[in-house]
Amino acid sequence: MIRAGFGLVLGLLLFSTVEAYRIQRGFSDEAALIYHRHNAQDDAIYRLRRQLWLGANSSRDFLMNPAPDREIEYRKHLRLSRELSGKLLRQLDELGNGSEVTPRLRTKLHEYWDVLDRVPQDTGPMTNQQRYDYVQREIAARRSTLGDVLHEFAEVSRKVFRENEEALSASRRENALHLLFILGLSLVLAFAVAAFSLAHSESLERKTEKQYAEVARARAGLQQLAARLMDIQEEERTRISRELHDEIGQALATLRMEISRAESAARDRLPEVAARLGRARSLAEKTVQTVRNMCSLLRPSLLDDLGLGAALEWLAEDFTERTGVPCTLHLPESSEDLPDPVKTCVYRVVQESLHNCEKHAYASAVHVDVTRAGPSLSVSVEDNGVGFAGDAARRSPGKNCYGIPGMRERATALEGTLEVASSPGGGTRIRLVLPFEPVPERALLNPAEARP
Repeated sequence: MIRAGFGLVLGLLLFSTVEAYRIQRGFSDEAALIYHRHNAQDDAIYRLRRQLWLGANSSRDFLMNPAPDREIEYRKHLRLSRELSGKLLRQLDELGNGSEVTPRLRTKLHEYWDVLDRVPQDTGPMTNQQRYDYVQREIAARRSTLGDVLHEFAEVSRKVFRENEEALSASRRENALHLLFILGLSLVLAFAVAAFSLAHSESLERKTEKQYAEVARARAGLQQLAARLMDIQEEERTRISRELHDEIGQALATLRMEISRAESAARDRLPEVAARLGRARSLAEKTVQTVRNMCSLLRPSLLDDLGLGAALEWLAEDFTERTGVPCTLHLPESSEDLPDPVKTCVYRVVQESLHNCEKHAYASAVHVDVTRAGPSLSVSVEDNGVGFAGDAARRSPGKNCYGIPGMRERATALEGTLEVASSPGGGTRIRLVLPFEPVPERALLNPAEARP
């Protein structure tokens, strides 16, 4: 709709531009034609007057000396002037500004040249006084009459010229009004389209703001849901870890003790049974160790019992023991006044980062650095492995960047940030920054008060 409106406005503007050019061009051509015809007519009248004057002078000169040789020259000049006057008369006739006077002018002009042509015959036997009277009566009078006709012709021509000018001015005013109407219509339509566009834009802006607010609310809800799901996951892991440790772990420990007693009792009397019991005891010991490892992965008791520092030291030592890759750890002097969600987030991010190093980095050294700067905690896990492209975390989250979205969700839930810097062959660096408020000292003395 808006595009159609703007297209119509542009079309009208283009049409008005073309129309203005056409009108101006038409005015210029018509005005040039009018002035050209008027100037041509004035020039023809002037030249015709001159020919009449030259004809009269030629006759006067001949009458002053009517010799036979002068008659030949006189007729020659007379013929040329008569031919030229005929051409000028035809030119005036073609211009047509004095068409009602032209027939009378043609008649008078024909009579004038006929009189001049008969001058040698008519004035031959006359005396000088008779010749003078003849010139005044026949030639001067006719020339004066022709002058009056030419003057009348010029007046008619000027009248026609003024009428043409007035018609041209009227046509110009009419076309100007037509052009103003088109421009006014374009302006009104442009204002209408602009008003509609503004209203439509404001409507779209309100809809966009509303949708943005809805998206923001939905995103906040999703973040709260993700945070709640992670809390539930941690609680479930803690519960399962405790169940494994307290129930299954204790049962397996008791089973191992009972198998050891039975093995001791049967060692002398039933060696074969004792051997089987020994294998069962070894299996029970391995199962107990497996349960302990599972408990540590789910929720290490070190994190709850001894704090974040001890849990991170265990992660680093366990990583080095499993992979043979040295993992150095730098901890602040005190990290026990951190809230439990912060401790859990730091532990899980370091755990996931070391897991990625083990599976994908092919590194020869890993360094974990935990620092405090005012009300924020910074955790950095850096390796010298193969690295990956910067957008790999978005393209293939199942490869060397596995777990990064989850780590970022944990950081966002605590209003923190997680940055991943890596390049092919340049290693990987994961940096976590979390704001926190220190846990009061009385809450540290009574951990139950620090937990919701």
